[in-house]
Amino acid sequence: MSNASQPPPSGPVISHVFRLNPGDSLKSSLRHITDVIFKHHSHSSAFVLTAVGSLEDVTLRLANAPKKDTQNEQNNSSQGENCIRRWENQRFEIVSLVGTISDKANGHHLHMSLSDGEGNTIGGHFMDGVVFTTVEIVLGTVGEVKLTREHDENTGYRELVARQIQQAGVDEEEGIFSTMVKHRVVMLMVLLTGVVIGSNLPKRR
Repeated sequence: MSNASQPPPSGPVISHVFRLNPGDSLKSSLRHITDVIFKHHSHSSAFVLTAVGSLEDVTLRLANAPKKDTQNEQNNSSQGENCIRRWENQRFEIVSLVGTISDKANGHHLHMSLSDGEGNTIGGHFMDGVVFTTVEIVLGTVGEVKLTREHDENTGYRELVARQIQQAGVDEEEGIFSTMVKHRVVMLMVLLTGVVIGSNLPKRR
């Protein structure tokens, strides 16, 4: 852990609620809606607060997956290694969806747990899935924090880096506010000076 003596980046959180329809791609929909939110609120960092619904045609990358991935479900643990698996003709309930979403340049990191018709649960790194009946999602965005993904020599992968940033426009707004205060103080001083001078003038008989 680096900079342990310093508090982690923080900022105000806004919640965004939406629903996806049957046939929607969960991955593409999250990317599109997040980009719209980022543009509207001038944020660049998001995370999943909660998600419920059902999926079909789901693709996950399982734990300790090799860097060389395969889309073929037949080439999985039978070869002694985990990989990307696709459940093309199965339907699942979403048990959980967690993770962070950055801008397009920095991507996302999402994990998902799913339950099948017999209550068996699977989970892994979320790759994609098609909405079966509905998916209800609440996203949170964080102001004044930027999430990037940079190469980590310890893991060999691009890992999350959170940085504290100054929200665009804040300095300008503070400058305007400061100027207004100064103008009002000057006006008040002028008025008070006039009152003092007026009270010291000789009165007419």
